[in-house]
Amino acid sequence: MVCGVLVSLATGLVRNDPGIAIPEIKHYGYPLVWLVTSLNGPIEYVPTNLVIDTAFWVTISLIASIILMKIAVPKLEISVNYRALFLPLFLFIPLGLVMDFVHEFGHAIWGTVVGGRLTYMKIAYLEIYPRLALTSEFVLGYVIVGGLTTEFASGLTSLGGSMTTNIASWFIALILLKTRLGNKTQVVLKVLGLFGLLDLPFYVLFPQIGLRHWVFLGGCGPEPLQGARRMGIPDPAFYVMVVLATLGLAFLYFRPFWEGIWKRIKLRSK
Repeated sequence: MVCGVLVSLATGLVRNDPGIAIPEIKHYGYPLVWLVTSLNGPIEYVPTNLVIDTAFWVTISLIASIILMKIAVPKLEISVNYRALFLPLFLFIPLGLVMDFVHEFGHAIWGTVVGGRLTYMKIAYLEIYPRLALTSEFVLGYVIVGGLTTEFASGLTSLGGSMTTNIASWFIALILLKTRLGNKTQVVLKVLGLFGLLDLPFYVLFPQIGLRHWVFLGGCGPEPLQGARRMGIPDPAFYVMVVLATLGLAFLYFRPFWEGIWKRIKLRSK
């Protein structure tokens, strides 16, 4: 999946102009164009095409991996559940939208707690509030909370989105740790939890280096950091909290990996 995402982003360097094109306008992305540049205007992104391209290249990467496994695995005498490889792929986009809803709902909840009032909410093409309707414009997530009268309230509302997904990720990690669930249920929860794990650090880091929340999708400003500043939290303290929360979740979600490393260290020390 990582290879598929990287290849999809790398196609942003590959020209894919239509048969008849204006020389000043250049198209990038494959198989669908998701990046358009113009000498006379800003760079334009096509989020829907990027999502489709990512799904396409993740599929190709998984197929290539399975072919390689069929060649190498029999020699290594390792059994592989090939169906399990495709489950995260099919869940990637819908569960990403579920966690996106949790993020925006977090803005609404915390904004309401500090005295605000939800006036608008939208996920992708679906307008959720004040009415339930499909729209023609894609927006990864958008919430308007009115009536905020203090800087602290405004800051908590901004921070509330990523804070809520992070809390949800901790809650999911504890469920996985304390309960015995079926394999498919575990996959669903782990994918959701990983989105929650990455939401906060990505939103703090990427916009500060010129990218969006999710590289090419989402907000273009470090919303959680801006919210923390309005709440009066010093930048160093906030960065420490983000790092500790991310490392803690990474340990819980990749616990077998870290335990394996620790065992190897102990064996080498002997």
